[in-house]
Amino acid sequence: MSTENRAGAAMVLLYKGTTFDYTGKISLSSLMVEALRPELEGGGESDDPLIMHLRYVRKPDPRLVDGPRTIHNLRSQIGRLGVIVSRAGETVVDREYQVRDLLGPVLQHVVQQIDPDEQVWGFCLDHPTLGGLALGRSTPEVEGTMNLNLRESRRSFTVRKVAEPPVPGVDPQELGIDAAGLGQVTVLLSADIYDHLHEMKLSRRLEEGGFLLGKVRRVLSPDREPAENGDGEETDHYLVEIHEVTSAEHAGAGALHFTFTGDSFREVNRRITASGEDRHLMGWYHTHLFSGKESGLSAIDVALHLGTFRQPWQVAGLINLTGDERLLRFYARSGDSMLECEQWVRDDSGRYRRARAAVVDDH
Repeated sequence: MSTENRAGAAMVLLYKGTTFDYTGKISLSSLMVEALRPELEGGGESDDPLIMHLRYVRKPDPRLVDGPRTIHNLRSQIGRLGVIVSRAGETVVDREYQVRDLLGPVLQHVVQQIDPDEQVWGFCLDHPTLGGLALGRSTPEVEGTMNLNLRESRRSFTVRKVAEPPVPGVDPQELGIDAAGLGQVTVLLSADIYDHLHEMKLSRRLEEGGFLLGKVRRVLSPDREPAENGDGEETDHYLVEIHEVTSAEHAGAGALHFTFTGDSFREVNRRITASGEDRHLMGWYHTHLFSGKESGLSAIDVALHLGTFRQPWQVAGLINLTGDERLLRFYARSGDSMLECEQWVRDDSGRYRRARAAVVDDH
């Protein structure tokens, strides 16, 4: 599927940083004249005007632009451009290009001139005929993967579940927490992490997400009421301490979705191992670009969590962004669904206080 147009009205919009803040726009035809300079030098008199026709080919290309800076095609549904350039009635160029190969080298130079210190950029082709295509960061292709059918009788390897280490226990009264009213999973945050989650810079164009690192402890207290896991069976209570919030690498995103890849998990596991600290994957977080006052996790979010984060104490953080407001909540599994968790924040004395999820000004 393709759309044909003259290049005159087409622009390239530029976005800066991981939050993809709009930076400005450049004429697509001017970028293409620079990109095609070697092919244009031999056709007709140099003073003759160029006439350029483009065909926007809807063939997705999720790969990043090659070069020293990370540059995302935020409208990667248009992965190829058909280009016809004529001069004085003579066709000088008539071929189809990958967008990243055609514009990538020029854009690497352009963004370096705009801000040499910024390493992450985004761009998209803009034309009235493309207005219906949402911006998005495509999910990267993961190399080195293979499909396995575990039902096959003949295999040269076996798959077995690795036993999880026991979860250490703690009496919540030592932390100033009343154990009697605790839910199955309670999230503990330092004041710094709590403030960071409410203040960190987040995109208003694409959903963002990442991982929550920390440690988990099992509640030891004879005063608490037994919890049920959703199937009527009694289960433990857990205190989940969040020590670090890290954005996911190699992830895809759009205005209404966020997608992890296997490489996202590989990178966070490498980070945990390299830290040398007693730190584990406590769960994940992502943003919704709309009010959360009357909504929580989507059905897709719930399915992702239940299928990927299998421990009963792992949590899903949700940050709703709307206008200048931000709402932070956490959820944990309860049978085949998810329930909101209480949040407790540590004060300067090392004791914890309950923090109600509330809409706050996002500045």
